[in-house]
Amino acid sequence: MSAESHLAKFGVTVPQALNFLVVNIQQPETIFNVASQFAITAEMLSEITNLSPSIVREYFAASGLDASELDETSILVNSDLGALESFVRFNDKTGGLSNESLRELIKPLLNDPSAYDTVFNPQFTFQMNDGIYDAQELGVLHLNALVPATNESIESLFYGSLIKMFSALDQTELNPIVSFPVANRQSNDFQVFVSEALSDIPAKVIWLDDVMVRLVVNESIILINDLVEDTSIVGVLDQSFLGLAVN
Repeated sequence: MSAESHLAKFGVTVPQALNFLVVNIQQPETIFNVASQFAITAEMLSEITNLSPSIVREYFAASGLDASELDETSILVNSDLGALESFVRFNDKTGGLSNESLRELIKPLLNDPSAYDTVFNPQFTFQMNDGIYDAQELGVLHLNALVPATNESIESLFYGSLIKMFSALDQTELNPIVSFPVANRQSNDFQVFVSEALSDIPAKVIWLDDVMVRLVVNESIILINDLVEDTSIVGVLDQSFLGLAVN
């Protein structure tokens, strides 16, 4: 999304934003905090100032601020999924794999069951203003502007994406992914391995429903606990195998 389109959500024009930046140029922390509050990324600051993204990042770095923190603003995923975007979908399953059934299974097993609902909240208050999550807010382009801004929408996309992800893996692919050292899951080797595994989609789902339920429940507990305990994680799918499959 362009800076102009994003700023319009707050009734702010690009010239007005540029004026704010000029007035506060000697206060990088103020600019950083305002950008963080309103989900204005380094790329958007680059567009507003007509400076390169590298100059914007260097400006913040000189004051000990990490501009990459501004770039994680999307509710679902903050990586460029490319062809893997098709894995992000709503959950249309019934029975044991429905959103309601998964919620009932997962919620009591969390470290803090009372925090379950907060995981699917919007990251920023403005994201609910028009009642719709746009592509920038979600981090996934193919969903477009068709997603109601509700916790139920994000919960459904969370479970639907995990089900789709596991449906693309067989046991020989899943075993090394699960056993891969957690500390090395940001490595290129892991990203390449998972990306290739997800790209090789079987003709039909090999998992029985009860096995799929167990896979989704176990993964969801890990992800939701991490989201609750580590506030630096923004997207609900950022730490999933799908989110870690790309740089």
